[in-house]
Amino acid sequence: MRLLKLVATVASGLALTACVVTIPAGCHFRSALTPQQAEGKRLYDTGCAHCHEENDLHLKKVPPNLHGIFSHKTLPDGAPATDAEVERILLAGKGLMPSFAYQMTKEQMDALLAYLHTY
Repeated sequence: MRLLKLVATVASGLALTACVVTIPAGCHFRSALTPQQAEGKRLYDTGCAHCHEENDLHLKKVPPNLHGIFSHKTLPDGAPATDAEVERILLAGKGLMPSFAYQMTKEQMDALLAYLHTY
């Protein structure tokens, strides 16, 4: 795959030159997050990552990593990997995970789910 990139140079005045950059076939570029997804990332980083990635609470039973959670048919516990199921778990809690029912607005829930679909 080739990408044409215009580069402005300031040698003698402004001249536009074109250069061709070759992108290796195995590379994948993640597009920028939407504002909703960016808010979901902020919520994830402040409320979820410390358990689900960093385990900085030193939990003996490490919570599952949520990377690619929606790329599988089922969640780590075998439940279907759907927005409705993840929302249910967030609202009700599960096992050692507390309920976030009174800590998240519907907009925040939607933002978090939108981000998890990109993660």
